[in-house]
Amino acid sequence: MKRTLLYLLVGATLTLSAQEGTAWVAGYAGMTSFDTDARINTFTQKDQLHYGAGIGHWYTNRWGIDLRALTNDLELNGPVARKSQQAHLLLAGLFNLRPGASNWYPYLAAGLGGTVVGGGQSPSGDKTFRFNTHIGAGLMGRVADNVLLDLSAKAVRVELPKPRTEYLATLGLGYTWGGARKAAPVAAPAPTPAPTPAPAPKPEPKAAPAPPPPAPEPVKEIAKPVPPPPPPPPPAKIVLDEAVLHFANGKSELGAAATAAIQKVADGLKAYRGDYTLEVSGHTSSVGGQALNKALSKRRADAVAKVLVASGIPAAKVTTVGAGPDKPIADNKTKEGQAKNRRVEIDVKVKDAKVDVRTITTGTVESNPK
Repeated sequence: MKRTLLYLLVGATLTLSAQEGTAWVAGYAGMTSFDTDARINTFTQKDQLHYGAGIGHWYTNRWGIDLRALTNDLELNGPVARKSQQAHLLLAGLFNLRPGASNWYPYLAAGLGGTVVGGGQSPSGDKTFRFNTHIGAGLMGRVADNVLLDLSAKAVRVELPKPRTEYLATLGLGYTWGGARKAAPVAAPAPTPAPTPAPAPKPEPKAAPAPPPPAPEPVKEIAKPVPPPPPPPPPAKIVLDEAVLHFANGKSELGAAATAAIQKVADGLKAYRGDYTLEVSGHTSSVGGQALNKALSKRRADAVAKVLVASGIPAAKVTTVGAGPDKPIADNKTKEGQAKNRRVEIDVKVKDAKVDVRTITTGTVESNPK
């Protein structure tokens, strides 16, 4: 039953994500259970409460370290009750199961440590020290600003007084700091639509000259029709970066500010009276799997296209593409570059070759996502 609980906790952490740069200090309390190999002659170990403190740090999105000191009583059931105490020092390396930008840190843990047992269980009454090995899994994260919650399960192998395995289920509460912080989003200015040219002035009708007495009356000149002004050229490409769209991490729903920015783009496109089509393409950074990024970029492109159609752009003119991380415009090795690569582009394709097509690109606002 104890091993099953440990395996379930490991499986549950696979659905979460972690965040690098986080450090913490915490207090711990929990329950220690002893395997059947903890029997000493006719005596058996009773389950005991343990408590202690620890510190830790995530150095990268993958790797971290955790140091804990835990102590608990030891009590043997048998013909004569025997009591003692033990203390574990557990130094473990941590491995993120799903690295990423989030408040939660699921992990696997493994490491070495030391165990000190008091004299109550030995005939001499002396304290004994031995090295231990331990493995486990856990889930930690912020339940509020700078408030850490940690739930972990570990199996500790100790050679006292003979080899035995102890199972520790531990709850920790403490203070945490560091990690990536998302900057407040700033809306980039929407592209300014090209001004509509003023209509050409109508020609003044010419007065018919007075005919000379002997000559016939002259024919009046017919005014030629003035051709309509050419339509204003639309932008060739509009880039909506992450700061404009405000997509949550891993999501494709648009907020009110993002919807308003796309509606302004639609208003500018509706001013163009020529024949055109739009290709809306979604792009992501390289963080995460290729297949997931492809699907996420397609959903985000579809969300932008839906707002364009709802704002008056004919649906027959709009197509969507999910490019994923295949077409970066910045270095994915930096958080600034990753923020620039999370974008949606609108390519305007004009069918009238006589129209001068211009390129308008929204300014990129730096963003530091979680």
